[in-house]
Amino acid sequence: MGNSDTHLEGQIGIPHTVVFAEELSTEAILAGIRSGRSWIAESAAVEVSFTADVESRVAGVGERLATHGREVEVRAAVQGVPAATVSFHTDRGKAHRASLPADGAGVVRWHTTAEDSAFVRIEVRHPDGPVAALTNPIILT
Repeated sequence: MGNSDTHLEGQIGIPHTVVFAEELSTEAILAGIRSGRSWIAESAAVEVSFTADVESRVAGVGERLATHGREVEVRAAVQGVPAATVSFHTDRGKAHRASLPADGAGVVRWHTTAEDSAFVRIEVRHPDGPVAALTNPIILT
């Protein structure tokens, strides 16, 4: 979970947690958090879409994807972090890394299997290292 505690104007919401919820209600937001359907961003300027796809089945952050032994395409679309590095992490550690263009918008793809990766999550980092965003995992079965 990302949050902020500040006493200075203009800093509330930096960082914050993005939650995928069925509706805008306390119950739905808590359900999204409990199920891992969330990711952390350093600010509202950062946008992340993270999915895993196999044979037309798609899973997102906090979801499970049955792979049936097939290769999975994992996709991260990022905006708002100029010249960032996107890294894919699995139960075995950092598995793949790629840089985004200077304008901070781009898509990075990587392929794996459930045999090689029990889960996949991403980190987005600024060129000098600080984290701009990180996701909960997508579980591969």
